[in-house]
Amino acid sequence: MNCDEGTAWTAVAHIITGVIGSGVLSLAWSMAQLGWIAGPVTMLCFALVTLVSAFLLCDCYRSPDPEFGPKRNRSYLEAVHETLGKIRYKNIPIYFSVESPYVYIHAH
Repeated sequence: MNCDEGTAWTAVAHIITGVIGSGVLSLAWSMAQLGWIAGPVTMLCFALVTLVSAFLLCDCYRSPDPEFGPKRNRSYLEAVHETLGKIRYKNIPIYFSVESPYVYIHAH
C-alpha cells in the first residue's frame, strides 16, 4: 500500500488514538470539576469543534478543489500557504507573535 493512501477506518483510528491518548487521563477530573450538566455540554462543544476542524483540514488536503484538486498539501503549513497566498502567509507571525513565538520561528 502506498503511504499516501488511507481509508476512512485508518483516519478514524488515528483520531481515536490521538484523542484518547491525551484526553482520557484528564477526563474524570474535568467531569468532577464541571459537574453532571456542564461536563457533558462542554464535551459536546469540544466534539463539535473537533469535527468542524477535521472537516476543514480534509477540505484543505487537496487544493483548489477538495475532491479533484491537482495539488496535494502534504503538511498543515502547505495547506495554510496554499489557502492564504504568499503575502498573507508571511503575515501569520504578526498575528501570533504575542501568543506563541514558536509560530514565528517555524513560519520563516
